[in-house]
Amino acid sequence: MPRLVRPSPIPSRLVRAAGALVWRFTDREREVMPGERIDPKDIEVLMVHRPRYRDWSWPKGKAEANEPILSAAVREVEEETGKVVALGAPLTTQRYRLGSGQTKEVRYWVGTLVDASESNPDPAARTRAPVKQAPSSEIDQTRWASPSRADDLLTRRGDRRLLSELVGRAQEGKLVTSSIVLLRHAKAVSRQAWSGGEESRPLTRLGARQAIDLVPLLSALGVDEAYSSPWTRCIDTVAPWAGIAGVEVRSCDALSEWAAQDDTRAAQAVMADLLERARPRAVISVHRPTIPLLLEPLKAVAPSGLLRAFPAESPWLSTADMLVAHVERSKAQPTLLALERHGTRTKTVLGLD
Repeated sequence: MPRLVRPSPIPSRLVRAAGALVWRFTDREREVMPGERIDPKDIEVLMVHRPRYRDWSWPKGKAEANEPILSAAVREVEEETGKVVALGAPLTTQRYRLGSGQTKEVRYWVGTLVDASESNPDPAARTRAPVKQAPSSEIDQTRWASPSRADDLLTRRGDRRLLSELVGRAQEGKLVTSSIVLLRHAKAVSRQAWSGGEESRPLTRLGARQAIDLVPLLSALGVDEAYSSPWTRCIDTVAPWAGIAGVEVRSCDALSEWAAQDDTRAAQAVMADLLERARPRAVISVHRPTIPLLLEPLKAVAPSGLLRAFPAESPWLSTADMLVAHVERSKAQPTLLALERHGTRTKTVLGLD
């Protein structure tokens, strides 16, 4: 019987990469205040030197096969600088042509340091996989520099544009943001195949794997609190992250399918309350029918140019997919600065796409 030969994969024309512009106050005791207009002289940014190219740039690198881009960003920053960071709002994506003819796409986020001490680590550090430090042949120096000094050191024009974007946000009071993650629960056993109560319908094997694969995504965003419908499939979607992070999942009766249908305002109040808080980094695990209800409070604070970024029709999100709302407070009311969509690559890894 002839042996089946799998064709070689077609080389991708797009090289995916990610990184972050990590910043801190020069005064280590200064507290971060949402909406505060920050003088660029009061902050430093983290840079790396690449001996191969003899240049100073931002920590970044290629995503590994089937690696979510959020995970790639924090992994590369830690490999190149030794710093554990959480991602805030996205910055402008950089694209340029490589000598091979491929296009390289580098996605950047604002990055902030998280406490990775052994005695009392931040949930983002607890849930982060260990990394191997980049060799000195790739990165031989790291440096904290003032924005003006960084502008002198940076080699690429695109890197200087990113610095200008970060400095502009600092001056406008938009550098410090909060993140609210709206998550659709992972794949659940079908209604037809489940003989128990609807509220106890569990995740499938695929769903359980998706829940595990969500851990690094929530970690990359620095999530430190979780809200969920009380139904089993929603709780179990965030349970792996919560267990490792040492965080209790807050069950909200108003977020169940039935409760949300009966009282839409109570469900929306969960999102509205988070929007009113100073700086949450929270995930909300819900059902498909509940998603459009929770989108309404976000739309209410979104500039007109961001409204088209919202999903427009059911199913709104695929299982284990999430919308990440980045909220800034430079004005009296919270305002949506950016809206991203991310998800696990579980199906791709398992060959189920």
